[in-house]
Amino acid sequence: MKIELTKEQYINLLTMSHIANSVLGILGDVIPETDYKKKSDEMEKLEEYLLRYTREFDCGNMVEDFHGKILLRDEIYEKINNIVEDYDDYIFWSELETRMGKRDFEREMTEEDKEFIRKNNGWLPEKIHNYYKKYEKEFEENGIENLFIKKSKETVNQF
Repeated sequence: MKIELTKEQYINLLTMSHIANSVLGILGDVIPETDYKKKSDEMEKLEEYLLRYTREFDCGNMVEDFHGKILLRDEIYEKINNIVEDYDDYIFWSELETRMGKRDFEREMTEEDKEFIRKNNGWLPEKIHNYYKKYEKEFEENGIENLFIKKSKETVNQF
């Protein structure tokens, strides 16, 4: 089988490959009992394979030879890494807003809310978004400045 790609498609494929390898590599390092490390190794081999074709796609300026191994040039790596950092930043704030909003909602949940959830296969009522928006606004205005860890009596000496 032969796949034909434009130069732009090839660059996008390299970008996707590098992002996937980065994510799987991190997961493989922090959750070793999974097959993420194996997948990361497979992605690294795929990326190495794809990098061999840079000259055919007139992209030789994207790579450099480092001890006999073809690697993305630092400036290309930085551009791709910026994508991953933007994603990480978005996920951090989104998850923080969602988890804190859900926590507050569950603390204040009424019997009507519980009934709604039961009747709707676990779906939360629309008012949950008010909780999310409260934290979204807070974090947009103050970042983590107002975030603190409340110490319970049992954990006072642990910090």
